[in-house]
Parts: sequence; C-alpha cells; structure tokens
Amino acid sequence: MLHLDYFQSLFNEENTETRCRKVLDEVAPIVKPLFERFVQNIGVTLGEEYSIRSYDTTLTTTYHDARNPRYADQKKDSYIGRKYYIGLYRKVNDKDRNVFMLEFNGIDRSILIHTEINYIPFWAWVKNNKIQEVLNSIPDHYQILTGWKEKERISKGEMIPFIKSCIKPRKRPWFQIGTNLQLKGELEEEKLIHKLAGVWNDLKEFRLFYGEEINISNRAFDVLKQIATTNVVRETSLLRRNYTIELSSLEDYKAGKRQTVHLYDADQLITKGFLSYLDHHEKNSPFQTIIVQLEGHNHIFTSSREIIGDGKRAWWITKVFATHNLDNHKVMTNAMNLLRDHDFQVKGTEYFVGTFNNDTQLFEEGADVVKKRFIDAALLFAHASERLELPEGNKEVKADSEPYIEESEEYLEPNFRFEEIFTLITSSAFTFSMETIRDLHLNLSSLDDKHFVLLTGISGTGKTQLCRLYANAVYGLEYENENPYLTIIPVRPDWTDASSLFGYYSTFEKRYVKTEFLNVVLNALKEREKPHFILLDEMNLARVEYYLSDYLSAVESRKEIPLHQDENIKDIPEKIIIPPNVYLLGTLNVDETTHSISDKVLDRAFVMSLSEVDFDTYWKQADKEVRNTLYTEFNLLKELHHLLIQFDLHFGYRTLEEMLKKLYANIQLSDEYQMNALEALDRVISEKVLPKIRGDERISEMLKEIKQWLIKNIEQSNISLKHVNRMQEELDYYGATQFWR
Repeated sequence: MLHLDYFQSLFNEENTETRCRKVLDEVAPIVKPLFERFVQNIGVTLGEEYSIRSYDTTLTTTYHDARNPRYADQKKDSYIGRKYYIGLYRKVNDKDRNVFMLEFNGIDRSILIHTEINYIPFWAWVKNNKIQEVLNSIPDHYQILTGWKEKERISKGEMIPFIKSCIKPRKRPWFQIGTNLQLKGELEEEKLIHKLAGVWNDLKEFRLFYGEEINISNRAFDVLKQIATTNVVRETSLLRRNYTIELSSLEDYKAGKRQTVHLYDADQLITKGFLSYLDHHEKNSPFQTIIVQLEGHNHIFTSSREIIGDGKRAWWITKVFATHNLDNHKVMTNAMNLLRDHDFQVKGTEYFVGTFNNDTQLFEEGADVVKKRFIDAALLFAHASERLELPEGNKEVKADSEPYIEESEEYLEPNFRFEEIFTLITSSAFTFSMETIRDLHLNLSSLDDKHFVLLTGISGTGKTQLCRLYANAVYGLEYENENPYLTIIPVRPDWTDASSLFGYYSTFEKRYVKTEFLNVVLNALKEREKPHFILLDEMNLARVEYYLSDYLSAVESRKEIPLHQDENIKDIPEKIIIPPNVYLLGTLNVDETTHSISDKVLDRAFVMSLSEVDFDTYWKQADKEVRNTLYTEFNLLKELHHLLIQFDLHFGYRTLEEMLKKLYANIQLSDEYQMNALEALDRVISEKVLPKIRGDERISEMLKEIKQWLIKNIEQSNISLKHVNRMQEELDYYGATQFWR
C-alpha cells in the first residue's frame, strides 16, 4: 500500500538537506521496484536499448551540497526534493529519449503518468503539417502540460498557436503528455501498476508518431554526417580559376557539428567560411540542416529531410536572395547563370546537388561530390550577391557539380533575453566567463534610456570581439554574421570636437558632410524598435571628453544637438536627439599613446576591465590538430604568462593565438627548412611577449624569474635570453628599462 499523505509530508519538509535524504530513503525504495514490475509486465527488456533512470542522482547531489557550508545558502530555498520521478528511457543514436514517466509531484499534490518530450518534435510536426494527427492520437481526457515547478495545462486547441509563439523568442519548453491522480490518501501498488499499463496502452499511437519522428530525424542527420565526414575535397575551379580548399576537422557545435572551410588562391587566403551540420537549427528550423556560411552570411540553409523516403531521391534546393541594396531578381538571374556555367543542373530558381539512394543509404555521385557542390554553389552565390568578389581566370572550368527548399534570411528581431544571449556567446569560438557576459548585459540593458559601457584591459583580451558577440547575439546572429545594427568605428587621434561624430556643414562644398556615427543615429530614429549598437574602438586615442561631450550631454539632458542652420539641406535635420535605442560601447587601451578618461565621462558610463584570461578554456576550444601538435609549447607559454601576470605585463588571447599560429605554420614546413620546436618558441617569445616589457626596479624580480625560466626550458643560447640579460643590465644601471633601445 502506498501512503500518499506520508509522501506529501516528506515533500513538504522545509529543510532541503532533510527533505532530499528522506525522499531518497523512504520514497525511492518503494517506487523503484514498483516501476520495475510495470516495465516487466509490458514486456520491455532492460539493457543496452532500454533503461530506467530516476531522480536519485539529483537528490543525492543536492543533499551533499546542502551539507556543504559553501553551497548551503544556495540550496536553502531549493525546490529539489519536492517531487520524485522515475522513467523508462530508450537510447537512440547515443541519445536517451524519454518513453514513459511516473512522477510524484509534491508541489501540486499529484501523481503524473506521462511521456515527456521536448519542443523540437512538436515544432517539426507543425512545420510538416502532421501536428493535428499527432494531437488526435492523444486521448481527449489526457493532459498536455509544460513547466517544471508550476505546471501549465495546454489544450489541444491551444497547442498549435503555443508552438508557433515559441519560435521567434526561441523558447524551447518540455511537454508532459498523460494523466494524473491525486497525491493524497492511500493507493494499492497493483492499482497503480494497472493504471500505468492503461496509460501506456492509451499512448501507443502517440509513441508511434514520436518514434517515426525520431527515426526520420536520425536518418536525415545520418545523411549530413555522411557529408560531414568526407574530407577529400581539396580543390575547385570557379570562373576559370583554380583554388585550393582546406577543411578543418569536425568540432562539436550547438546541436551538431561544424567545420571551417578556407579557400586559397595559391597561398593567399581568399575567404573563410563554415559548414554546419545540425540536428536542428535552434532559431529557424526543427529539421536536420546543412548551412554554408561565407562572409558572415548563410548562402545555403537547407534540410536533408526532403531526400529521406523510398528509393532514389533527387536533392533540389530552391535559392532565395534577400539583399538590401541590390536588385534581387538580377542577382538571382546572375547566380543561376553562374551555376549553369559551372555544370550545375538548374531549373528556375532551383539547383541540384545530388541523388540519395535510400536503399543503400549512399549518394549516387558520392558524398565528396555533393559536398563540393555545396561549397561551389555557396561561393558562387556570395560572388553573385557581391559579398565576395572572386577574380576571374583564363582557364576552362571543369566543375563536376550538378536542389529542397532553402530558408531566406529572416527579418532580424532583437531579443534581450540573457539566456539566449549567453548561449550564443558561449557557443562561439571565443572564451568569456559567464560573469563577464552577465556584467556587459546588465550594464547595457539595465537603464532604459542610457546605454554606455567602456571596456578596458590589456590588449588582446577580446574587448572588441565581446562587443560584437553581444550585439550579434541580441539579433540571434553568430559572431561571423554581418549585423546591420552594429557599426564599429575606429577612433582617430585627430578627433578634437563633436564634428568627428556628427559631421559638419562644409561651406566650401555647400553640403553637409556625414559620418558613420551620424548615419547610425539617423537610422535609429527611423527604427525606434531596433537597438542600434555603436562600438568606438580604441576611443582614448583622442581625448574622449572633447569629441563625445555633445553626445553625453544630449543623452543626460534629453536635449537636441544642433547640426546646421541651412534650410536647403533636406537629408539632415537641423537638430537631432539621441534616441534610447542607441547603445554605445567603447574599448580602451592604456599605454603611452592614449589619454586618460575624465570624470565627466566615467560618471556616465559603466567601466568593465577585461584583463583576466582563461587559457585552459581557450585551449579546449582550439583546433584539435593544433592541440595535438603544440601541447608542450602551449603549456610553456602558459607558464611564462603566469610569471608576467603578477606584474600586469601578461599577454592576451590575441597574442597567444598568433604565437600558436606561427608555431603551427613552422611545423608545416619541410624538415630542411623547419626550425626545431624550442628555436621557434624562442622566436615567438622574443617577437610577441618581450616587446611589451618595460618598467623600473619593480620588475627586477620578474626579469630574474623569466631568465631562470628561459635557461630551464629553452636549452640552447637563445634570442629571448639575450634581450632579458640586456634589460636586466639596463635596469641595474639606469633604474628603468624597456625592450626597445
């Protein structure tokens, strides 16, 4: 007999530590064998495919954390332990999928019997018009719930609008489909097992739909993996000119894999892009998607589902152009003609990339040919849309290339939800802590009408990259994407007044000379619903209070800034106000070439310091081949960095990356021309680290430590040691030293 009121009393226990321990000791030992009997009764054999998972691990971890003084305060108000669940899971392609769940929920005093499923399959059913059939498979008296702490019930009639409402804001909830009992009184174990079996049978048709969706998703993703894992594409010929293609190794990326593609003309890099192979696209599609991105734009975005089925399926892709400043009809005509010239099969706005044989699960032409067609088509699209200018050669093209529906770039919608911003930034190739990202977010968004953040710190810590990452993440864009709502303006040392930002009236030319900054403000006034980001890079190369004073006063007072008094000028207003959708960021470097920042500026800005670097996380995200090749060199550079950091003379990510790139390039040389590893390391230290060292007697101890480190780790006589010895002598004689003589 299950004493449900007693279970509820355990869930109601206020102390987290006590609650988790009691649920583990008194609920779990009763519920687990009961659920195992149910699984045995329905004929499911536990093993490699099916398994039972419970809430025990979370309860155990929370119990121990609650006992730890370091985490006790965080766990004091936790809801963990106010419920207990156990479920049957099926492993499909190394992913555990929930099949059936029994949950004793002390939060709303109910026993839930359901299948738990995430948002993506429902999104797919809406997109392929199967959602009504799926909903009809659920008994009318059953519930569709969402939420963890507080359950929200969604009726069948509300389900389609609810799914659609989650797409743009990128909400991805989980759903529980089933029924419930009250968590009160007493309940015979056999009656509960009988109830479980009844719900299991009632949801049979729904599970069939779910299984079918899982199956087609896996088959479609297997097609993408087949394309992803072929790396024999090494060259191509476009516009009668030969190029070399270099593909990086596959790296984990969001819900799938990604690899970098480089296009070289001889040894000159022409462009760099990405091939992404996704189980689903978090923003735009629930289907298995291949994306080819060049010059910050997705030139191909299409799903492999269209070729999944029976027999042989031809993969035709419909191309859409959505450029802002070109005639898209002309661009399309030019693009399709380019494809024809390169032996692609084209009909209208569709192009063909390959034929998939569902019987053999292989491409008729070979996955390498299909991959090359994707790369070639994307390059030609980038050329046609003037994103990339490919030079023309004088050789005959011999492309062996020969279409499904592509999604065009959608209207950009801003989204300041921190969870989405954080996810996009952390999925990039850059290394920033949650604390840094959160600080920037709060500094930029906490005030309604003033958005001004200064980022300072040593060179190379990613100040500019962080600003770009954040602005792009607000619009759901990745770092490499071009963001029309972000403008990066390098500050010049000769900026002495507000005309550097807002332009000026030229009496000689009888016109108003506009600036990039003014253009952004004018656009922000037209699109008040869109945040417009401006990054002033190295803004203290000039005196900030000189050129920024009008802007700061206008933001503070909400008064207009006078621009001119000529009534004949129609495209520029006489006065301008700074709208609240302008977000201003500035990067600062502190050295002898820059100016200090006045209190007037500091009082109106949030100031963030980005001097800390996390080389361990950076290393984990580095290219696999670089990690395998330069493991020793990386650790030595990290040791050197540790010696410098206590004197604030350490280096940032940019310096480390450039040193590693030179070391890796050296290894690619043939043996007769290659430096040995230590000689190469010595060179990059003398060229990238030592030139920034300068100071007085306070760095004497540091120079001694660097000298000892060089003698220990770089065995032969080396360039770096000579520089350090010379600086140490100068320090002893003059009381100050620097790398430069």
